[in-house]
Amino acid sequence: MDEILTEKALALPGVYKTEQWGGAHVFKIGTAADFKMFAILRPGANRLTVKAASAETRAMLIEVGVAEAHAHLPRGNWMVLLLGRLEQEDAIERLEASYIAVFPGLPKRVRESLGDG
Repeated sequence: MDEILTEKALALPGVYKTEQWGGAHVFKIGTAADFKMFAILRPGANRLTVKAASAETRAMLIEVGVAEAHAHLPRGNWMVLLLGRLEQEDAIERLEASYIAVFPGLPKRVRESLGDG
């Protein structure tokens, strides 16, 4: 599923990937100077960190056992999806929802350059 999630993330407008924190694939929207992170994938770990659209969505996903709270990102509705417990389409949907949740936080000029004008 790692390859599919990477492909889907990179197909979103303005997204690029960096490697940080010991090989984690960090997906960002924007430019090198003005960006927002929206997903972290550690290849082979079966875990995808994303931002939930709301605290209620995050709580529900944690309650049903397909996500965990993120230890290093305790605020802002970040969570770790347990990919082995999710269908591929559900994981893609959460990845895209994270992109949508993070996008408004970009500087206006960056949003406009990506078609949000």
